[in-house]
Order: sequence, then structure tokens, then C-alpha cells
Amino acid sequence: MAAIKLMNNSASFSDASVTSTTVSALRTELDLSSSAVINVNGTIAGDNDPVSEGDFVATVTNNKTGGR
Repeated sequence: MAAIKLMNNSASFSDASVTSTTVSALRTELDLSSSAVINVNGTIAGDNDPVSEGDFVATVTNNKTGGR
């Protein structure tokens, strides 16, 4: 298990323990949308990019509507 900092549908990072070693596996483990953008340590990550102990992982989903 790897301890990461995760920001998913929240305004701040929280501790999370995951078994995933890639972004693709993390999407499956945490049931993240395939359309969500995943940032690892402040950089947009592709599905084959690694997820490691201590990483800061943020999910960004553009499902908001608004305006006038």
C-alpha cells in the first residue's frame, strides 16, 4: 500500500492509502471517471504514469454548468 495525498471532490488534500501504481489503476481503484483529468504532483498525468508513496494526486472533472 502507498500513502498518497488525494484531492477528489474536495477543496483540500487528505490522506489515502492505495494499492495502485499507475494512474490507470488508480482510476479503477477509486472509481474515477475516465474523463477526469488526473494531476500528480502538479502535473497532468497520463494513464500509464506512475503513482508513488507520498504523491499529491488531484482529480479535475469538468461537469459544472453556469453562466448567464
